[in-house]
Amino acid sequence: MANMQPKKEIVDVVVIGCGAGGGVIAKELSEAGLSIVVLESGKRFNPLLDYRTNRQDFEITAGKVFKPDDPRRDLYTVGGIKPYNYGRVKGVGGSTLVYEAISLRFHESDFRVRSEDGVADDWPISYADLEPYYTKVEYELGVSGPGGEFIDPFEPPRSKPYPTPHHELNCANRAVKRGADKLGLHLVPATVACPTKPWGGRPSCIECGGCDIGCFITAKSSIDVTYVRKAEATGNVDIRAECMAREITLGKDGKVKSVIYFNREGKEDEICARAIVVAGNAVETPRLLLLSRSRRFPNGLANTSGLVGKYFTSHTGAVVEGRFSTPLYNWRGIPAGASIQDYFQTNKHNNFARGWVIEITAGGQWPLFTARRFRGWGKEHKKLVKQYFGNTVRLGSLGEQLPDIRNQVAVDPDTKDHMGIPVPRLTMEYYENDRAMINAMPQISKDILEAAGAVEILEYKMGDGSVHFLGTCRMGNDPKKSVVDPWCRTHDIPNLFVGDSSVFVTASAVNPSLNLMALATRTADGIIAAFKNGEL
Repeated sequence: MANMQPKKEIVDVVVIGCGAGGGVIAKELSEAGLSIVVLESGKRFNPLLDYRTNRQDFEITAGKVFKPDDPRRDLYTVGGIKPYNYGRVKGVGGSTLVYEAISLRFHESDFRVRSEDGVADDWPISYADLEPYYTKVEYELGVSGPGGEFIDPFEPPRSKPYPTPHHELNCANRAVKRGADKLGLHLVPATVACPTKPWGGRPSCIECGGCDIGCFITAKSSIDVTYVRKAEATGNVDIRAECMAREITLGKDGKVKSVIYFNREGKEDEICARAIVVAGNAVETPRLLLLSRSRRFPNGLANTSGLVGKYFTSHTGAVVEGRFSTPLYNWRGIPAGASIQDYFQTNKHNNFARGWVIEITAGGQWPLFTARRFRGWGKEHKKLVKQYFGNTVRLGSLGEQLPDIRNQVAVDPDTKDHMGIPVPRLTMEYYENDRAMINAMPQISKDILEAAGAVEILEYKMGDGSVHFLGTCRMGNDPKKSVVDPWCRTHDIPNLFVGDSSVFVTASAVNPSLNLMALATRTADGIIAAFKNGEL
């Protein structure tokens, strides 16, 4: 299996993973003149050649584009008493290839949850520390957000307005807004990384609704068509797709020395670097660190705290759908067209802490999608399809799960992937606070839909799984209680950094992508400063 004499190279920085964290860091470091190699275990996709949204059979074929050639690549096992569906995409661009581009910022209270609500832990940084980086990322992506007649009173302070105007509400979102208005709630157009005017050499969004199956025209601001393009334009970055890291080695000086990885031919290579950034995601990053054992770190690299892989966190959720008697043309527009943040903060009248955001998801409900929802054949089946096609809208609630040390990512030595490497073992349970929030979420959405005039309201049981993974290499000032410092440098090793959502201390109630990109930009600043100061 292994090449006994792997090829060796030396660069300034190796970045492992090319998603919302690694792609951002590679771009920032390369623009500072550093030489970078990015190792990405997934493929490199060409939107014009690989994506299917311009074809008549797209509902059948588009979902297959991002599946691995060998299903063993993405194997994992599950601990605990419940199953868990680990949903993700590997490729240059990471999960941004299929994300719906929701780009909400954390609120100020998200950084001080312990101080304000007596649960979880405070971050060692504040919203003010991250605000300039939010702004920088938003202007890289061309984020569109509410303005004009739409004011979100719950939005945190901003130093600059959104770079592009918001998307207009489609019929489905306007129907929900009628209900929200009656209840005194604040529905506003979604904040998304889908520019409403040409941005960064790319066209404006045409609102086809295909964000989560690949943006054919490259309007959606995924990492591959934004940060990666700028990174490669510097001439300082070598992005190696289908290259999987299996171990990070340690030098005699106590610093990380190299990454041993499988190249696209399946042979081992080794690349040395002055600094290494691990940015796989909050599952793959702890997996790699736990596999990188040595005499100094018998329990995994940078793991003297014992917290690598611990506090695995996601989001709670609930989905409620309303059917209306008149057409909503719900397939028109971006998938996540609007949001309601009235329930974001802790309400002292609830039997749980923290809260959730309601996202109005009207897109993606095309003919085949609708037809497959119902069993049957012939006239009765056609009747059901006619009732639901174009007439429904979904309210998805995204809630803040509290971190718990019992939820964790470990390594399963008994199950191997396609390269013979032990797979991650995931333990994820919802505990008392999470369950209480999940129970409360649906009724609010039902009230909104009823006030909006829905003729039928359906509640869906959320599956055990997620596409948001956080917290397994948490940030903190105390090396005994955290894995990385406020600049995402590991406490144990001065030239090893973590550049993904593993560092999150709490989950907030918003999608993590923009917040991860802002943190990655700040982390890159810290790495650049360390190089200038001679620390690396």
